[in-house]
Amino acid sequence: MHDITVDDLYAVYDRLKDRYPIIMTNSKAEDEHFTEDFPLLVAHHHGQTLWLYEYGGDFVLDVMDEAETMGTHWHPMNVDGAVKDIAEFMEGRSDYELFPFPEP
Repeated sequence: MHDITVDDLYAVYDRLKDRYPIIMTNSKAEDEHFTEDFPLLVAHHHGQTLWLYEYGGDFVLDVMDEAETMGTHWHPMNVDGAVKDIAEFMEGRSDYELFPFPEP
């Protein structure tokens, strides 16, 4: 456990909000697929959607294509790591691969 808090999520947002078109919202307002309501950083760029949120003391960073058919996720270790990952996403420099979601 990395002891990430919601305050860390807001710190990421504060460091990026003037550089990129990102928003802070809550999960229920952003997407009906979430089963809990919590703060959520959201970015849309190059045909993909990015969500960053705190869950269980960790950052969770999810990326999916606009069709919601493929995606990936990982756990940035700290605020600096999350800022770096989101900046790379927004600048089209991310090197992660999207994988098909399992069939329901």
